[in-house]
Amino acid sequence: TTEARLALYARTKACCDDPSGFAYQPLPERGFAEALVDHASPAFEFQSGLSPLAAFELPKLSTPYRLRVKSLLDPGRDDEASVFYPVVALLDDTFIVVRITGLDSLRLEPALATAGGESGLAVTVPIDPASESGRYLIVFTPAALLGAAPDSRREGDLLTPASLAWLERRGSIAMPASPYGRLQITVAPELPVAEAGRTP
Repeated sequence: TTEARLALYARTKACCDDPSGFAYQPLPERGFAEALVDHASPAFEFQSGLSPLAAFELPKLSTPYRLRVKSLLDPGRDDEASVFYPVVALLDDTFIVVRITGLDSLRLEPALATAGGESGLAVTVPIDPASESGRYLIVFTPAALLGAAPDSRREGDLLTPASLAWLERRGSIAMPASPYGRLQITVAPELPVAEAGRTP
């Protein structure tokens, strides 16, 4: 249940002093990867508070591509359903954050019209290796959603006015936040504008 997960989270300790200590799973140059964020996952004290995380090494590509990170909805009973609200941070080779997404970037994706499709919250991040220095990808969730906000607002706080507005208008998709979840990461080439707009 969500309560049991939050109880496990409350006993969680940070794994490392800085992101250089994370174990980074390599992402494919094209295709899919999956990760499970659970009580055995590393956790880190982010600017937004303590959060379990999944860490990846970006593919070594020279052409633009898109990363889609999808957090699958908990398949439990409706009254117990919860979701890991994913935030994505890109780090350079010195483990400095070069880009971060907000909660307002998340989109609800219904189950695909194919066997095995699952609903979830997704965020898409376009990456151009020629113009940015991202080398690593970290997926985590704001501690404030788990009832564990930092004692004071910090630089880089993810609960920006835009994020708060997004949380308020979720309406029918509002679900309790979970510290754990299942992630699907998709790596796909960025199509040129002319090709993307071409109709068959």
